[in-house]
Amino acid sequence: MKKLFIAIVVLMTGFTANAAIIGDVNNDGEVNISDINAVIDIILRDNSDPSGDVNRDGEVNISDINLIIDILLGGGPSTLTPKDISLDFSPLEEPGETIPDDEDALDYGDYVENTVWATTVRINFDGETATVTGNPSSVIVNVDGAHVTCTSAAKRVRYIVSGTTSNGSLKFYSDKKFQLQLNGVDITNPNGAAVNNQCGKSFYVVINEGTENTLRDGATYSMVENEDQKGALFSEGQILVSGKGTLNIYSQGKHCMASDDYVFVRPGCNLYLNSTSGHGIKAKDYVYIKGGVINMEIAADGAKGINCDSLVNITGGRTTIITSGTSKWETDSLGELVSTGCAGVKADYNMTMTGGTLNIKCTGDDAKGINVAQPFVFGGGELNVVCTGNQVNVAPKGVKCDTDCTIRGGSFYSCAPNGKALDVEGTLTIAEGYTSLSNDDERLLEVVY
Repeated sequence: MKKLFIAIVVLMTGFTANAAIIGDVNNDGEVNISDINAVIDIILRDNSDPSGDVNRDGEVNISDINLIIDILLGGGPSTLTPKDISLDFSPLEEPGETIPDDEDALDYGDYVENTVWATTVRINFDGETATVTGNPSSVIVNVDGAHVTCTSAAKRVRYIVSGTTSNGSLKFYSDKKFQLQLNGVDITNPNGAAVNNQCGKSFYVVINEGTENTLRDGATYSMVENEDQKGALFSEGQILVSGKGTLNIYSQGKHCMASDDYVFVRPGCNLYLNSTSGHGIKAKDYVYIKGGVINMEIAADGAKGINCDSLVNITGGRTTIITSGTSKWETDSLGELVSTGCAGVKADYNMTMTGGTLNIKCTGDDAKGINVAQPFVFGGGELNVVCTGNQVNVAPKGVKCDTDCTIRGGSFYSCAPNGKALDVEGTLTIAEGYTSLSNDDERLLEVVY
């Protein structure tokens, strides 16, 4: 009888809460019996009002009432302090890289070292002008102020670029693969991409050791008919990034780095991607991060750190993605309006991680740390995901898998204080052999092997 009396007192008095705390359905700053009544009202009206979905399972029902009661009896929701995730530019010691020497290997052509470069063209930017040297007859270079267009039918051409311009660009037309060496260059194009590659072959971007390089696009793009231009660094072909220098990319018009093929980042690279308009890395075929230090700050609504139409594979390096945008409405392929939130990583096919470190922090509402349409296999490395935003249209998710999810090694951490740490529509498999496993009310999942 005493226990019942205590429960009634708690239910009547409630407790003061912050504005967006779990259980405050009517948003009056308190969790009390009025919130239970609000949920009952939503259920009776058959209303899909998401404010009543207290446990963030996508439905409003008796389980939401039970959770409010548990909160009241316990004095409030359990205190959950997520890991602190911030950009990390510190040096990373990486294991030696094995370069394939078998010409029949599938990835042989991904390595710039496996090509003997026969021709070198040097381009130096100097304010409103650019100077070109080593210009062979097989490469036509047009210079308009500091806007440089290279047209080539030659094989194995290497372009080495340096200098600074606040109104310039690099554009390439080629029938063959080529190499772009960044040797201390700073290019801003107020009207489009800083680097625009219209060649569908391999595009080797080499960041020379000891150099810092910066690419910036414009807020609006001057488009050319029948040509794509999707980011500050854009390529019709695959982008193969190597070298031990630093590359900073700032986008205010579209994406930072975009390929209509795939993106491959190798050990030793240092990348900083900052976007107020689109994704950090956008690719059609796949994104493969083998190593390097990558930091991303994405502040555009609905944008992603990594957005791939196919698969994402991470085997090394340290990637840190911080998004602060919220959700936005888009029209899907059926012509229907759908809400899309920010995400650290979005893969329209599958995602695998077997090594390296991936840190993701999403502060916007409706966000997802990782959003995978096909199976997500986490087999090693260190994954830390924190989603601190609230639900406006959909519940925030640390990791969302539309099919299966397998955890079988490494360190897996996902926390969504106002949503769900892990949402798997298919089968969740957590392999044996872990040293610790914790699950806090579905808002925190941590597995360590």
